Amino acid sequence: MRVAVLGAGVVGSATAYMLAKDGHDVVVVDRRNKPGMETSFANGGLMTPSDSSPWNSPGTVKRLGKMLFDSNSTLKINPSAVPSIIGWGLKFLANSTAGRHKENMIANIRIASLSLNTLRNIRQSNTLNYDQTTRGTMRVFPRDGHMSEFVKMCSEMQEWGVKFEVLNQDQILEKEPCLRDVINRYVGAVFFPDDESGDAHKFTNEMARLAQNLGAHFMLNATVHEIVKASSTQVSHLRTSAGDVRADAYVLSLGSYSPILARPLGIYVPIVPVKGYSVTLRLNGWKGGPTRPVMDDGYHAMMVPMGDRLRMGGKAEFARYNTKADPREGRRVLADILKILPAMASHVDINAAANWSGLRPMTPGGPPMVGPTPYSNLFLNTGHGPLGWTMSCGSAVLTSELITHGRVLNDSVNPKDYAI
Repeated sequence: MRVAVLGAGVVGSATAYMLAKDGHDVVVVDRRNKPGMETSFANGGLMTPSDSSPWNSPGTVKRLGKMLFDSNSTLKINPSAVPSIIGWGLKFLANSTAGRHKENMIANIRIASLSLNTLRNIRQSNTLNYDQTTRGTMRVFPRDGHMSEFVKMCSEMQEWGVKFEVLNQDQILEKEPCLRDVINRYVGAVFFPDDESGDAHKFTNEMARLAQNLGAHFMLNATVHEIVKASSTQVSHLRTSAGDVRADAYVLSLGSYSPILARPLGIYVPIVPVKGYSVTLRLNGWKGGPTRPVMDDGYHAMMVPMGDRLRMGGKAEFARYNTKADPREGRRVLADILKILPAMASHVDINAAANWSGLRPMTPGGPPMVGPTPYSNLFLNTGHGPLGWTMSCGSAVLTSELITHGRVLNDSVNPKDYAI
């Protein structure tokens, strides 16, 4: 079967690999000149089933004021974006009840765990180079933080297979001596041994390489203008800047841009873009940083080692389709990290920091949208929010099974959790 995948980000490239592995003739269409050049380019670099709790936890309604008016909020709403997200926002709030939040968290854990297991299987038979670490992740908590609440949530996730360990100060330093100068800031930490990390951009290109080795074709520098329908139940072809593309089946994996192409087909895809920031520094051989991802729950800052680089991230913002990197946010992220790693300032060129921002495709509940549409040959694989890389291989498996067999074969997930 000939399958066209719309989008060569981490989700689309993983999907192309799975489809090609299952014997399909695959073409991937993307507007950029190589895979992984948009949201997958410089994201947080985390593959973390431990981060499966959706953002709209119980109590979100009470935090709305802070999101709107507090510049230090981890999840900020730009007032200009409010009119465009009202309908979506009401659904977001409706999913913040304790019951709905737990259901969505479990759905996220299931597909994230499938994804991590799938990646490990891929690594057993293929050599992949993406600055990966498999040393787990650690979240450290200041004395005035919310560690007890977080541990309680981790206990709930543990029921569904997420392993964690609670660490004291000595145990923190055993894993990350780089925190010695600031250890008295922390009351403890939570360590997730199964989490992984790396460069998602490099990973995306590795998956594209594996897909191409299996015969997949990547049609780059080609913008998809329209998904053309043959009837009310069938897609005819894609209209692109490089000409028409015809296939037997189509997979929409364009992240935050998926709703734009789905809308003319009468398909409502409840996704809004959420702007995420990152800063990347060359370490120039300095070895004094973390050996695994470390998240500071007080500063809401993360640092992720990637070979001779350190990736750092901060807040997220509802800002419509604005992808312009804000240097002020980059400076804020750097300032927070230097409070955690004060020694870094004398070893690296702070002024050479690379600022980036990209759009996370968020659904109201949290789980992605993976599965069939009212058009028999059009499938969705989109809306992964901040867990795009974490879920990419898992959602690729589901998509390929649906196209190849007409149903999901894997019994570790419930396909209804990701249905449109």
